[in-house]
Amino acid sequence: MPVVSIGSAKSAGSSTLTLTLASAAAAAGVPVLVIDAANDGDLVTWAGKQGRPDCVEVVRADKPVKLDALVREGLDRRTLVLIDAGTRPETLRAAARLAETVLIPVRFSPLSAYAATTTDLFLSAETKNSGKRQAFVATAIAQIPSRIARAVEAQLDMRPTERLPVGLAQRAAYEAPFMYGGTIFTLGERQAPGLRRAQEEAVAVASELNVLQRPGAKLAARIAETVMADRQQRAA
Repeated sequence: MPVVSIGSAKSAGSSTLTLTLASAAAAAGVPVLVIDAANDGDLVTWAGKQGRPDCVEVVRADKPVKLDALVREGLDRRTLVLIDAGTRPETLRAAARLAETVLIPVRFSPLSAYAATTTDLFLSAETKNSGKRQAFVATAIAQIPSRIARAVEAQLDMRPTERLPVGLAQRAAYEAPFMYGGTIFTLGERQAPGLRRAQEEAVAVASELNVLQRPGAKLAARIAETVMADRQQRAA
């Protein structure tokens, strides 16, 4: 099963992206070990609320030195391992060394883009010539493209690093599980506005990362293709 590290030097939604991926995997029946190594421990707090799927376990790693044993435990149990590496450089480096896929979340603001490109630079030293996949992933795509968003895209384009073709839009649905517990696949529209589109985006990103290894993966791929085609048509 894959090991995915998620984080940037400036908060850009790493916990939200981690939970979203875990939720999509759980909805497909994939067991998940979430390692909460971020500064604030929001995922551990979420796990203490009602509604956590039985196949999702959340453990805390407040020091980088703890990551190795936890990742090995997850691999031994044949679970998908998601590391919320937060913002601390030492944790980001340690998580990148252990992961097969390194995701750098970026919100569409100049500060977030600068932090993402800075993170990409220092993590490349850990992933260079390793065969790891390192990519930027948008975590708050604006519904209406703005001059700032285009400037951010231009800044990211200066780096050779891959940009995922799918990402997460700005939706209240992604934050709802942190308030109510559960996931975007178990909450209702009243609690999580924009739920259907959030579910589609979550499955699209999870499918792009190949973390849906159980029945339903083919459906996820079709949904991903639909979401991508829809975005390309709107951008045209």
